[in-house]
Formats: sequence, C-alpha cells, structure tokens
Amino acid sequence: MKQRFKLSFLAFSLILFGTQTFAAPDPNFHVYIAFGQSNMQGNATVTDENRKTNDRFKILAPMTCTNMGRTLGEWAVAVPPMFHCYTGLSPADYFGKTMADSLPGVTIGIIPVAVAGTAIRLFDEDQYKGYLDSAAQWLKDLTADYGGNPYGRMIELAKKAQEVGVIKGILLHQGETDAYSDTWANSVKKIYNKMLSDLGLAADSVPLLAGEVLSPGKCSGANTQIDALPSKIPTAHVVSSSGLVSGGDSLHFSNESYQEFGKRYAQVMLSLLKIVPVDQAPYQDTIAIPGTVEAENYDVGGQNVSYSDNETANQGNVYRTDGVDIVTISSGYAVGYTNAGEWLEYTVKIAKEDFYTYEALVASGSDASSFRLFIDNQAITDTIKVANGGDWDTYSTVTGKTTALTAGPHILKIAITGNYTNIDNIKFTESTTHITEVNANLVQGPQTFKVYNIKGTYLGAFHATDISTLKVELGKSKLNSGIYLVQNKNISKFIEVKK
Repeated sequence: MKQRFKLSFLAFSLILFGTQTFAAPDPNFHVYIAFGQSNMQGNATVTDENRKTNDRFKILAPMTCTNMGRTLGEWAVAVPPMFHCYTGLSPADYFGKTMADSLPGVTIGIIPVAVAGTAIRLFDEDQYKGYLDSAAQWLKDLTADYGGNPYGRMIELAKKAQEVGVIKGILLHQGETDAYSDTWANSVKKIYNKMLSDLGLAADSVPLLAGEVLSPGKCSGANTQIDALPSKIPTAHVVSSSGLVSGGDSLHFSNESYQEFGKRYAQVMLSLLKIVPVDQAPYQDTIAIPGTVEAENYDVGGQNVSYSDNETANQGNVYRTDGVDIVTISSGYAVGYTNAGEWLEYTVKIAKEDFYTYEALVASGSDASSFRLFIDNQAITDTIKVANGGDWDTYSTVTGKTTALTAGPHILKIAITGNYTNIDNIKFTESTTHITEVNANLVQGPQTFKVYNIKGTYLGAFHATDISTLKVELGKSKLNSGIYLVQNKNISKFIEVKK
C-alpha cells in the first residue's frame, strides 16, 4: 500500500506540474549586482534632474521603502536613492541610465546593497557576524536594513533576478575603510569567487568592476590596492576616479562626479560587451529629409559609434545621460560645449534625389565656431561658419545648399570643425532652382547627350534633337525618376526626369 501511494503521488505530481512551462530568463534583461560602502550607497543630494527615469532601467528593491513606493524583493523603475530609503545619488544611478541609453532594446536591472562606513568583512560570510559583534550601533542599524546579512540579501535577490534576467557583472566601490593591505584584496577575491559559486556564474562572463576612491582625498591611499586588483582577479577591471571632485568632505564625490563616475563604470562595461557590438540606431525614429534634424536626437550607439565627444562628462547634464553635452534653451534643447573633432550622427531617409537647402539654427560667443555636414562620410557642404553673436544663448540661422543627395536611407553626420558651436536644429528643404527648363528651340538638330547622375557617374549617351525630346527618351529608358546632368558641346544642364 505504501509503495502504491508513492507511485500515485508521483503520477499526481506529473499531472499537476508536468505540463507547466516556465519562461526562460530574458537575454535582453541585463542584471548587475552593486555593493560597497558609502560612495556606492550614494552621498550627494538628489536633484529633480537626477530623478528622471527610463522604463528600461530598474532595481530589485533590497528593502521596503514606503517613501519611494518600493517593496523588498520587487522590481521597480530606478529612482535615486536606490540603496537605502533616505540616502543620496550613487554611481549606480548613472551606470544604469547610461547602459540603458547605450543598449536599445535591453533592460538594465540593479541589485543595490551598500552599507556606509563598513569594512569588506561585512560581505564575508565567514566573518560578518564577528565583525558586527564589535561594530558601532549605527553600523548595526544600517546592516539591519538588509536583514542583518548584506551578502545573504545580495544572493537572495540575485537568485530571484536570475529567474527573469541574466547577471552580466558585479560593481564594487569599497575600500575607504580598509583597503590598505593585501588582506583587503584577498577578501575581495574570496567574496567575488563565492558570489560566482553561489549563483552558478562563470568569471569570464561576469566581470568585477571596482572603482577607485576619491583622489586626492582622505582615503586616496586605498587606490594602490584597488588598482592592483586585476593582478589578483584576472576578470577585475578598475574604474578611474581621476579628475572627479569632492562634495566638500574630501571623502565623498560631488553630484556631478557621481554622475560621471557612473558613466565611467558603464563605459568600462560597454567596452567589455563589445564582443556583441552596440548597434547604431535612431534615437527615436528615422528622420525624414525634407525635415528638421534636432541636434540632441543623435543616434544611440555610444562613443565612437553614433557620436564622438572629446571628454566623457555631460556638461549640460540634461535630456540624455551619455557623454554628449546637451543644454537647455528656450525652444527645448541644443548641443553645446563642442570642440573641433567631435561629431554626431543621425539615421535619415531622403525622400528624393535632389539638391537641398539647409537652415541651421546655431549660436556662438566665439569667432572660431564652425561645422560641416556629411552624408555617409562624404562631405555635402563646405565648412559652415557660425557668426559670433556675443553669447551662446542668442540663436540665429545660417543657410546654404548641399551637394546633390540621393534618395533612401543614409547617415547624416554633423562634424564640429571649430570650437564652441551650439546647434539647436538643422532644417532641410528641397532646392530645385538649379533645374533649368531649356527652350526646345535653343538647341536644334540631331545631337548626342552624355548623361550623368547627380553624383557624377556616367550613365551613357542618348540621341535626341533637343532637351524636350531628350527628356522623353530618358523617360522611356531604365533610368529612375530623379535629377540628371546632361552635357554636350552646346549645353551642360541639370534636368528632372519624372516617370
């Protein structure tokens, strides 16, 4: 009887569960574990600009925060503060924003666990209890927010995250308290290896990104050990804090430096993800020409893919979170703080083969400002000079004509050729004044006309008595509708062929 009951229970279980299907983790949901002490937790006051969200950037709440509308163990759109209910801006905030902006179609998830003032031992399963026994009450209270075991909370949440996504990396910022000997580096290695083991991860696919502490600063000596981590952990990568500044206490970073630090973490991670190249794509939609190109809506793809910016900080710090300098103006946004050699690219679709008139809304307080336009890396204008208007808030229009453009999808490039050019937008309209309808009586008699497309490619010779009959012949040919250059010893004109 007992054996029959076991078999019957097994059969019941197969009936109950055997036909169920479970969704596989989404390969486009990239999850990162972020841990450390106060600079990872975040110390800078959060601004309204910092609170702007991206639906593809989420956190798995490490504690319940009623003030933030977050519940322990549930996913929420990421809004700072992320690590505790009442802390500040963290590098993880702008890491996630930058990753989401740079990887269209990918959702970024953060598991945030950090305790201000802690030594690395708090994240060591073998040492944290003894460490807490002698710790100050304030440290015990902060640790209690993570159930008294921050490492355990990280692993618990990470396993939950693995049900829906893929863990791609581990972010660390810690060391101000104790990174002054090999003991610290060995502890980091032990914790990293245990995380990989507990979560069934391979080091080659889940790198450790460790950020330097503020330098110069009260604890800058810790960078010696931090910088040496890759010698102990082959899959560790150091994120530089060079040039970042303090918020005033020579220990924590300023708001702007937290933003920049987060972007640097992202740039390191993106460089590691180049195994799968970041594709260039429109920021919103493909831009139609004729139409208006808003300078701030350059393609996604990131540095050296859809744009090139000489420094990583977003000087204007509005609208988008990558390295391009965007500023607020009365009509919306513009690209500013530009330097010669920088460029931006846009996916466009040109409606018809033609010459176009451009009207660029620009500003400069310098005599040296200029830019140039390219299609598919071929120049379509000469260098366009931007007049000195006395400041960078007074916008005016500069106009001109492009070379002949061909219909279809293309990449438009705005290349900065002179420093300090602010660009709001560029409007393109058809320019058909070059098309000359030649009087049929101007040239009479049988003639041979050489025909070229607007790029100058020779297409062949056609026989006709005048331009009117030539247009008829071209209309019957296999040539598409468009603008063509026709030449012989008597004439050299552009004409339009319609079918």
